[in-house]
Amino acid sequence: MKIFKVYFTALSFALISLASSAQVVDSNYVVIGAFKILDNAIGFTATANKNGFTAQYAIQPSRNLYYVYVLSTDDGKKAFNLLIKIKVETNYKDAWVFTGKLGAEEIEKPAMNKKPVIEPVTEPVIVPSPVKDTVKVVPPKIDSSLIKKPEPEVKKPKGKAFYFKMLSKSDGKELFGNLQLQDAEGATQFEVVRSGQLVYLEAPKNKKGSYKVIAQLPGYKQSSFVFTYTDESNEKGSQNESIITLTLDKAKKGDYIDFNNVHFFKNTSVMQPESQNELDGLVTLMKEEVKYKIKIHGHCNGKQDRESYTIGTSTKFFAMDPSGNKKETISSKELSLARAETVKAYLVQQGIEADRISTKGEGGKVPLYPEGGTLAQYNDRVEVEFVKN
Repeated sequence: MKIFKVYFTALSFALISLASSAQVVDSNYVVIGAFKILDNAIGFTATANKNGFTAQYAIQPSRNLYYVYVLSTDDGKKAFNLLIKIKVETNYKDAWVFTGKLGAEEIEKPAMNKKPVIEPVTEPVIVPSPVKDTVKVVPPKIDSSLIKKPEPEVKKPKGKAFYFKMLSKSDGKELFGNLQLQDAEGATQFEVVRSGQLVYLEAPKNKKGSYKVIAQLPGYKQSSFVFTYTDESNEKGSQNESIITLTLDKAKKGDYIDFNNVHFFKNTSVMQPESQNELDGLVTLMKEEVKYKIKIHGHCNGKQDRESYTIGTSTKFFAMDPSGNKKETISSKELSLARAETVKAYLVQQGIEADRISTKGEGGKVPLYPEGGTLAQYNDRVEVEFVKN
């Protein structure tokens, strides 16, 4: 009997642990838009559905934005497959995959299989009723309006409130992303702020009393704006914040998209593991659309020569392989070409014909961010140009 009890206890613990771990799996959402105002999200969702999608919207609690999405799945590859198709074949060029949870947190539900606790029935204890006092005591009435409740102290952030708004010039849609805030002209270090949110800034240290804000959103041309900190002529929001608006033009026309999730180990042409899902989406698309041809553009941060590791004889595309990788000092253009060639080699390994893929090394001549800035790592990337026959 003791053995049975131990076995049953261990089995119960294992089942509880398994059930708990199964609840923490995040979903992959293919998002086509994000909005601060609910009505805008509703309208955008309706338009997407008219365009043939099955779109829905839900709150993203940590950013307090409404995400409009067209797919929710536990399968990451399936999500990236659809993402690539949407970027190539529709006007939703700035779609992305969000991995996490959308919507308000659910209230904990009682366990369905939990047996109710049955309280034991006991004999009632009879307590004699107390003798009522003949004198009725009436408590004094207190006017609650006269009671002053202490107000909680709210610490106001230092500086003035600003709201940075990015708009697409083509359709007026509000865009969301990171902005670089520069205190001094020509500075290499930036403070990163988020558009679409209230931001408090202290006065700049330069003599002009101005800030420069730079928007470099993937798929759009770089835009910058200089504003004076004390300028009261700016448009004001509901909380008396100054609204700074930047209008962005599309970077390129046609089917030219950034691969935001393809990253490389520093100074190498070896891809990081998280790159595979997005590339598998490209593989699926090219197998479905056999007439598509692509050109892979490789980029890197900076134009100087550097000691680098290329893929060499290794067949590991998503991990460093000291026995197979080749170590050499090469130019930025050679490194960027090696990155494009690594992507091509993976696509060919997955069954895509080599003659449908061309490559080009851009070196460091087309940076998204300043070479010495805090976001310089994102200059190491690939972009894919599509050619439809």
